[in-house]
Amino acid sequence: MTSPADASAAAAGPAELRVLLPSPEVLPTRRATAESSADPAGPEPRLVELYDSGPLSGHTPGMRVQANMVTTVDGAIAGADGRSSTISTPADMRVFSVLRSLADAVVVGAQTTRIERYTRLTEKTAYRAQRAARGQEPVPLLVIVSGTGSIDTARLAEQGTSPIVVHTATDDPETLAGLRGFCGAGNVVVHGDITPQAVLADLAVRGVRRVLCEGGPTLLGSWVSAGLVDELCLTVSPLLAGSGTEDHPGLLGTVRLPAPVPATPLSLLTDSSTYIHRLALPAGPAAAAAAEGESP
Repeated sequence: MTSPADASAAAAGPAELRVLLPSPEVLPTRRATAESSADPAGPEPRLVELYDSGPLSGHTPGMRVQANMVTTVDGAIAGADGRSSTISTPADMRVFSVLRSLADAVVVGAQTTRIERYTRLTEKTAYRAQRAARGQEPVPLLVIVSGTGSIDTARLAEQGTSPIVVHTATDDPETLAGLRGFCGAGNVVVHGDITPQAVLADLAVRGVRRVLCEGGPTLLGSWVSAGLVDELCLTVSPLLAGSGTEDHPGLLGTVRLPAPVPATPLSLLTDSSTYIHRLALPAGPAAAAAAEGESP
């Protein structure tokens, strides 16, 4: 969950990647934008093939839900400044860009948008032809989950062109009026209880098939606990940051799963220091308590 503003900085310099799983291979370097913007193969054809290989009808019929996070080797999901960009690497950013390029919608919690300084998403020219060939809009929807309806509209409006959809539980008339004025009336969805199922149901109505959840940890924890994440894309950076306090939540926030949930390796990439996992997660609430090992 690296902010759009920091993506180019984190990606500075080439990152040679090797696939360790499912079959060893050295990936080609990223193609230049000038070569790929009009080519449906795009700038990262092999990486796209790998990360787009899962079925498009997974735990939620008609959808594939991927989640993307980065962590240090000691389990921190952010640096001392609270931002994931501090612990990202060029290899991580190559995969981040590919996952964004595949998404119809990027789902993120409101607190994460503030910490990571999100703006509206911006079209990536290098992936233009590839997205068009898949029948996708030039830029994904940005979907923000906010219980209170509090979002940083000034920051979000600084750049980018993506529509913004807000899911909120607030019934405050002034807050809702402000959100509708910023997002459009049809892009503010009010719930009594914002569940992952309700968010995905709304996105299905909007024609979304490829969903990318970028956290933060509280949001990801609720989605994993509900058994709705098909694939967890997890980068482990070769860093120590210190963690384990209330100010440094774990990957799933404060969620306690009733039993360990198995994560099946689908692919593993490395640049010899960063390790990038793609893991299949099982369906159902807390993965049916890890195959009925314990009742939720």
